[in-house]
Amino acid sequence: MRPQDSRFRPHWWATGMSDLGVEARPDIATYGQYDFAHLPPVPFPMDGDLAWLAPRPEHERWPIVGNAAEAVGPLAAACARRRLPLPPAFTLFMESEALQRKVRSSTACFIDLDTAPVPVEGGGHFVRFLADQQGCLYWYLYLTEDGADHAVVCSPDYFGSEDAAVAEDLDEVSFSAESFETFLCRTWLENEIWFASTGKGAMPDVGAEYLERYRDLGSA
Repeated sequence: MRPQDSRFRPHWWATGMSDLGVEARPDIATYGQYDFAHLPPVPFPMDGDLAWLAPRPEHERWPIVGNAAEAVGPLAAACARRRLPLPPAFTLFMESEALQRKVRSSTACFIDLDTAPVPVEGGGHFVRFLADQQGCLYWYLYLTEDGADHAVVCSPDYFGSEDAAVAEDLDEVSFSAESFETFLCRTWLENEIWFASTGKGAMPDVGAEYLERYRDLGSA
């Protein structure tokens, strides 16, 4: 889904990058809400197969592994009953703990996968899949009403299927990514850049180029 086609305002919730020379990412507490238009493109083809992630190393510390192993089966069944297809990259990732261990979070986010989609006021469904450790933010798939398209959205508000209610009061929901794979790629890359900058890993091969593009776009 393109940001201009979304009902939600586009923003990127993340940590600051001012110490890396990215003016568009000043430090704002743990998370800042940054200009989506300044984001550089992700540096890999988004083909739905996560080929860019497969060769990356697994990590023992700070991986986002959570409850996917227990929740992905019930979620897939609940979506099938509603004829809501899940994005292939989403299913592939949630079914593989090995892939999940390749993605680290500097803020201790973890997979918090819901077991059913939540109807959204005005149409569509949310599927929660990622949570900040302290409950500051939650990330969701947004599936259109007919299931033909999706995006990733973010909100400080919690929406869960256990409430058996329609998701309302959507003013704080932000469009975060055109697809799950794009969100995952940017999340992986920005976190690996952070870990490298703090001496906890090597800079990804595409990290320097991403930062340079971000500096250029953010200062334009």
